Amino acid sequence: MHHKKNITFGAKKLVFVLCTLSLALLSACVGHTAAQTSDAVTYEQTTEQKQLMLEQTYADFIAKVEANVPPESLLVFLTDTSVFFADTLQRYAKEMPAEQVEQLPLGEMLAVLVYRIYDRERAWDPNMNKDYRMLSLLAGKQGVIRRMTNLKLGPFEIKKDRGSVGLATSPKVPVIIFAWDDISWKLNVKATLPLVTKGLESIGMKKEWSTKELALYLLEKEFHYTYTNIRFDDSLFDPYSTF
Repeated sequence: MHHKKNITFGAKKLVFVLCTLSLALLSACVGHTAAQTSDAVTYEQTTEQKQLMLEQTYADFIAKVEANVPPESLLVFLTDTSVFFADTLQRYAKEMPAEQVEQLPLGEMLAVLVYRIYDRERAWDPNMNKDYRMLSLLAGKQGVIRRMTNLKLGPFEIKKDRGSVGLATSPKVPVIIFAWDDISWKLNVKATLPLVTKGLESIGMKKEWSTKELALYLLEKEFHYTYTNIRFDDSLFDPYSTF
């Protein structure tokens, strides 16, 4: 009888241990699931916040541009790469010989040639800081990016640290690119410029034009009424003939 009691006690102890282990495992599983759920909620909240921040950044940028603020006031909205890119293009506009300009992508080529036209025609705002003239051509009120934003755009999209927006007619094809900079969104001008001019390139492809021929066509279409004394030919590519 004493032996039977020990067996019964041992069985009860085993049951207790098994129950304790089961509860521990269940608690761990519940805790892991809760953590996963919490992480998912946090990720969704973060993504939603970044989406709202992206939309607000874009709205603030457009408001500043429309207010025709000095171009240096736009620096806060731009990536460091964008600022360096604008400085580089301004240097190209001042120094780059014709044969090298002809090798540039369409967007960069147009920026350089428009800068030279403005110099030649003394068309710059006299109050503008000379160091930010190219920036004004890229992101200012009459700049190439602002012209794109005059069109109807689709919804903003976020993929990790990259924000974008496309035209309403093709929202999945980005035309403006933003980069997440730790705590805020910044406009990536260097990544945006070739997307903005991509539609223009299709004109040249249909007519079987070189990039140079297309650039001259676009410049003449844009400026021939404004600057009637300009010859829209190869002479525009030579920096020495425009200064």
